[in-house]
Amino acid sequence: MKYQRRLLTFGAVALLTSTVAMPAFAESTVTFERLSNPEPGNWLTVYGNYQGWRYSALDEINKDNVADLRLAFAVPLSMQGGLGGNLQSVPLVDDGFIYTMDMQDAIVKIDVGSGTAGTQLWRLETTPAEQQGRIQGAALWGDAVYSATRLGTVLAAARDSGEVLWEEGYVVPGEFFDASPIAIDGGKIIVGQARGDSGTRGYVFAVDPDDGTELWRWWAVPGPGEPGHETWPQDNDSWMTGGGGVWVAPTYDPDTNFIFVGTGNPSPAWDAEFRAGDNLYTASTAVLDGDTGELVWYFQYTPNDAHEHDEISPHILFDVEVGGEMRQVFGHFSRTGYYYTFDRNTGEYLSAVPGQSVITWTAGIDPKTGLPVEYDPDVDFQRYAVNPERGEETVELCGGLFLTGTWPPSYDPERQRVYNSSPDDSCNPGVRIDWDDTQTVEERFGRQGLGGPIGVANSGYRINATDARTGEIVASYDNGIEARAGTLNTAGGLVFMGDGVGNLQAYDADTLDLLWSINLGAMIVSPPFSYAVDGKQYIAVQSGGRPNAGGFFDPPSGPNSSNLWVFAL
Repeated sequence: MKYQRRLLTFGAVALLTSTVAMPAFAESTVTFERLSNPEPGNWLTVYGNYQGWRYSALDEINKDNVADLRLAFAVPLSMQGGLGGNLQSVPLVDDGFIYTMDMQDAIVKIDVGSGTAGTQLWRLETTPAEQQGRIQGAALWGDAVYSATRLGTVLAAARDSGEVLWEEGYVVPGEFFDASPIAIDGGKIIVGQARGDSGTRGYVFAVDPDDGTELWRWWAVPGPGEPGHETWPQDNDSWMTGGGGVWVAPTYDPDTNFIFVGTGNPSPAWDAEFRAGDNLYTASTAVLDGDTGELVWYFQYTPNDAHEHDEISPHILFDVEVGGEMRQVFGHFSRTGYYYTFDRNTGEYLSAVPGQSVITWTAGIDPKTGLPVEYDPDVDFQRYAVNPERGEETVELCGGLFLTGTWPPSYDPERQRVYNSSPDDSCNPGVRIDWDDTQTVEERFGRQGLGGPIGVANSGYRINATDARTGEIVASYDNGIEARAGTLNTAGGLVFMGDGVGNLQAYDADTLDLLWSINLGAMIVSPPFSYAVDGKQYIAVQSGGRPNAGGFFDPPSGPNSSNLWVFAL
């Protein structure tokens, strides 16, 4: 490759540029058994476990003492990267060592074993400055750490030294990775391609952890001869730029070896007439076989979507009683504005409950099919209750949109509740389609002048607790500040969340009363996490960044540096 990797190792005094291996540290090899049954004191995967719970079984910090939570130490990470991205990465923790991605998309290893300071051991640059963005994290397997890069490569680095073991490229120009990879049974490293909104096809693929050999690939937009291709126009090549980007890490069921993938909207996002048909498998949940990558089952939430319904919110897997029967299900906060529940083994639709008070794009969800009530399987161009169409000046579109995103919800197994942050309503005051068939393919993508939302109005931003058995919201707290950092639940009866002006807050998991808050001076878009060293519990979060598109945040002004913050009693 033309780009030269740079590994920085940190000594007691000097900062050295080197590829000499550091001394070995006392860390345990990461195995499928450990990932399937994670130790409470560690945070080995992007969601804390395969099932997407973002739940810590640690309870030293609880509702009775959280008011005494204090800063233990902070670790500076980096200044803002070249694309102006936010610090979205989710740190991993193993045996007192943190592995994270900074705002320049470098992998950083930090020793937090002392409990009073964090010492950077090495920092591996993965991406040149002009490409740096918002990689969401890394994966651990064996004695290596794995990362997908904005260059379209996947690399493995030795955990003890940061030395690159291998790096392979998989993309064509225009594609890139955002999501954290995950390691599943057999060590397969699973990665998704994100850039669906820019005229590419999303996909998920698996690579061999030892050398990067690609093992299988599943396309979110099927090509000619593949099942689902018939749901795209047969008189043009819109499928070739059809979208379906995979923006976040999938969840995984280690018992069935099923991978639960959320796919983005079809592209171009707003011009459904250009791509008449249902447009499989965009705006969908796709369940894949981990061995082969074959599609097991799918559900498409908005066929022929003209509302930018990215269905990328992580799918949370759990077992609950539904209708008097124990079911293995998943819950999904949909961009449609609804919270859905499905049988995770068969794909049977169970329920959809509104997650916002204002939803206008559809009159409702069919209780038998789970599809919008306006959906007509006999037509190629769907007309929902409110639908952007060519020739209309503007359309006000409410519901969904920012109910979900790359920020992950969390699940409390004791209370059987799912927690998420969202606006009470989310409306585009004006959506217009200004293009026609004279525009080139390149002109159709993005929101620059030709179509898409003129503005976005959110109100009543809140954190919700949803009953996992019924889908009903049972508690809420209106904090009034846009929050896209995701939530964390703990066995201490707490919910932690960060927001766009730098507040890290703790809520009562039963009532969602605010119990503790601190402002860190920079926006938080990275989910909080918890770990333990020598039996002592810590709550940690990363802050840094500013909006890279859309202006949906209003953060404080100032230099855009990033930090890791660690709190304890």
